[in-house]
Amino acid sequence: MRTRELQFLHQLFRLRSISEAARAVHTTQPNASKMLKKLEDHFGFQLFERQGGQLHPTEAALLIEEQVETTLLSFLRIESSARNLREKRHGSLAVGTTPHLSRNWVPKLMADYMISHPAVITSIHTRSSRKLIELVDQRQLDFAVGLIGSDDPNVICRKLFDTELVAALPKTHPLCKKDKLQARDFHQLEFVTASTLDRSREKIEEFFKTGNAQPIERGEASLSVTRLRLVERGIGLTLVDNLTANDYKDNLLEFKPLEPTVRMTVWLMRPKFRTKSRLADSFEQIVMKHAKLDFSSN
Repeated sequence: MRTRELQFLHQLFRLRSISEAARAVHTTQPNASKMLKKLEDHFGFQLFERQGGQLHPTEAALLIEEQVETTLLSFLRIESSARNLREKRHGSLAVGTTPHLSRNWVPKLMADYMISHPAVITSIHTRSSRKLIELVDQRQLDFAVGLIGSDDPNVICRKLFDTELVAALPKTHPLCKKDKLQARDFHQLEFVTASTLDRSREKIEEFFKTGNAQPIERGEASLSVTRLRLVERGIGLTLVDNLTANDYKDNLLEFKPLEPTVRMTVWLMRPKFRTKSRLADSFEQIVMKHAKLDFSSN
């Protein structure tokens, strides 16, 4: 299989649409359909079924989805190394992070690193915290910034800072009169929760248990900013991390602290067994500097 075919298959798993996957790899839909047919012939079984206008991976395809992503990352690292040699550039750095942290904080520190290391090819990969641990363990990533620490002996974790969950509610909501919100304040109120793949989902559920609260769940979304947009449109309340709250620029919502406080730790992870590198050491120093400057109170 060629790298392009792996990229296309990865986009099919992610987007569930031939036309969107075709755009992602810069080809036409007819060419994409031919590529899918070629891949299915290569594997010897059907990869996707069409249901309701959307592609759904077959049971057999789901068994290879993770291997496709891991193999693609390996191929891309090889291509990156080859490009470094051709262009006489000095190394590469692959960094993973979560959707929340990829919006502002990680790009800020990455820009700092890229400015001070213009000859280094950098890549940023957005995944769930659990997936980041796997990729660091497999040495597909040089570093990852996530919300779950790991006891894997092959992964070194270093605490960066704590972030807190806050309640997001429309400015006209009666709960805006309170200084802090407790779990029982949400009982039988409509609520938009985090995805089951999101670390904050566990924290949200633990918080509601402190007051035996049972909100009316209207739906879930993995991105905090998506939940905020739903709250803006009157679809209940939600809880988001204070990084997202601080980045919020519109004037439609109010953010309230919780009682008791709900904290999540942000970790820097790297493979234990990696070649000593001044480029990697420099990146770690920049991350720690930003964590100290931006969250010194933690």
